[in-house]
Parts: sequence; structure tokens; C-alpha cells
Amino acid sequence: MGANRIGHRAAYMTVAWPPRTMRRTAALAAVVVAALAGSWARRDYRAWLAIGEGGLPANPKGWLITSYLRLRKADPITTKVYDAQIGALGAGAHLGPLPGRRGPRPTIAPWPIPHRQIDQFPGPEMRAALDGVFEDALGKHADTVHSRLSRFEKHNLAVTLRDPAAGHADARLSEGETAHIHPHDGSMHMIFSAADAASVLGAGWGERHPLAGVLPELPSTYVYVYPPRDGAELAIVAQLLNAAIEHMTSTGH
Repeated sequence: MGANRIGHRAAYMTVAWPPRTMRRTAALAAVVVAALAGSWARRDYRAWLAIGEGGLPANPKGWLITSYLRLRKADPITTKVYDAQIGALGAGAHLGPLPGRRGPRPTIAPWPIPHRQIDQFPGPEMRAALDGVFEDALGKHADTVHSRLSRFEKHNLAVTLRDPAAGHADARLSEGETAHIHPHDGSMHMIFSAADAASVLGAGWGERHPLAGVLPELPSTYVYVYPPRDGAELAIVAQLLNAAIEHMTSTGH
């Protein structure tokens, strides 16, 4: 008898909940998940807008696109992607040896577009000096480059080849765009040769765009350059910009 009672009790305890109760539980769980997801999405959207304009419209559609592209991001620090390119036509170095950048790298926002940092911002004086570096480069290479609206950023001016078809293969891919500054944080994007891109990353002066080489319109050497914090770093940026222009105007080595 005792065994029968235990068996009946066990059977009772394992009886499934009524379908109505299960439906209510599932509905409640769905509401909780939706509320949490909605709260996260609102916070993420506002944080994304706060980093400034870039190549996507500053609206929910742009946020949805960059949220999807987050899934396609590649490692921005590794230089292995350049190993097979170095030595190929047009991949040679235009830079000399670079000193290592002091301190940690800036913290980069999680969204690939716009590609921005969220700390280590330069002051207004350094920003003005950085604009001067770009103006000097435009004057020095006036026969081959000029200032045009960035193809990638849409809102900012870029150093652009006058004749993209006459430049390097990367120049044709980027329609001549060589470099631009982001007004919000003073950072830059530049397109280097494979050898120079590896040097820039290795010395800590920048990192590859997380979609470079992933999206067909972004060369693998499309590199994010950290903004300079003092005069010595400003001089390095001037070297980097000159190397990017030399690469994009070359026909190969």
C-alpha cells in the first residue's frame, strides 16, 4: 500500500501544468524579455547618437544597420591580415621606423559606423593644429590631391585624389579618398600600404576599421588613427598622412 501511495504521489508531482497556465507563463516571459530588450535598445540608440554623425543616417534605420554590422566586425588590432600582402605590388613601405605610442590605446565605441573613440580626446588647440596638418598636406600635394566631401563619412571633408583612376588600386576602390578627420573626437581614417598599416598598428598609433576588408568598398588597410595629444604626436600624424598620400598616388613598387 505504502509503495502505491508513493507511486501515486510521484505521478501527481510530474503531471504537466495545464496548457492555460503554460501560455500565461510564456506570455509573461515574453513581456519581460521584450521590456528588457526595449530598454537596452533605447539606451544603445541614444549612446550611438551621442558619438556624432558618420556614414549612416542618424536615425533608427542607421542604428539598425550599424547594429547588424556589429556582428561582422573583425579583429582591429591583428596585423596578420597583412602578412600575405606585404611584398606584393603597391604594398611597400612609405614610412620609416615609428616610435611606440605611449600609454594604452583609446577605448573604441562598440558600433562600427561611425567608428569612434570615447576617451583620450585632444583639446581644442591640438584639434586646430591637426586641421593645420591636413591643410599643409593639401598644399604640399596640391598637384595630386584636393579636399572633397568624404565618400565614407558623408559629412566631413576628405583628402581625395584629383584623379583616382591614376592612383593605386586602393585609390580606385575608395574613389580617391585617402584620409579624413572626425570633428567629434579628432580621430582620423587613412588608407595605407600593407607594410605601413602593419607598422601603424604595431606601434600603437591606430587600429584597422573593424569592417576593413569585410565590406567590399573598404580596403583592408583602412586604418583608424588616434588623435594626437601633444606636438610630438602631431608630428607623427603628419608623417602618417604623408605616407597615406604617397601610397594612394603610387602605381606600385
